[in-house]
Amino acid sequence: MSQERKKVWIHAFQTKMLMRIGVYWLIYLVTLWNLLFAWRLLQEGPGNILEQYGRFLQDYYPPLILLLVLLPIAARDAVKFAHRLVGPLVCVRRGLQDLAAGQPIHPIRFRDGDYLLELRDDFNAMLEAFQRRGVPVLKPTEPAKVDGQRKGA
Repeated sequence: MSQERKKVWIHAFQTKMLMRIGVYWLIYLVTLWNLLFAWRLLQEGPGNILEQYGRFLQDYYPPLILLLVLLPIAARDAVKFAHRLVGPLVCVRRGLQDLAAGQPIHPIRFRDGDYLLELRDDFNAMLEAFQRRGVPVLKPTEPAKVDGQRKGA
């Protein structure tokens, strides 16, 4: 049973992680923006604050646009990175739920690049140990297909 996952956003962990990154990014951006403006005020001295802020925006809008462009790229990468961790955990959890329900299951397979390979190996070793002790937990493998039909059909 191949574990090809089509969806990348599969768990609340990814949402929480993305929200944390977004909040940290926003705090950083607001802090940096205010620090730069305060620095500008210290250099120019007192004056019309709205006029000074207008000049500040004219000088610093390119980095702000760059940050806004990079945010979705960084967010997508973070979600995909988390998927390499969350996806295997979801597979193991599903396997444990099926096992607890008494349903026979296939050994778990992860995709290339997934994390927690040791957990997969330990889970599959546990299934094999159950099988050796006479506990029928593994699904039988499908018979070979010939010309689109199963042998013996």
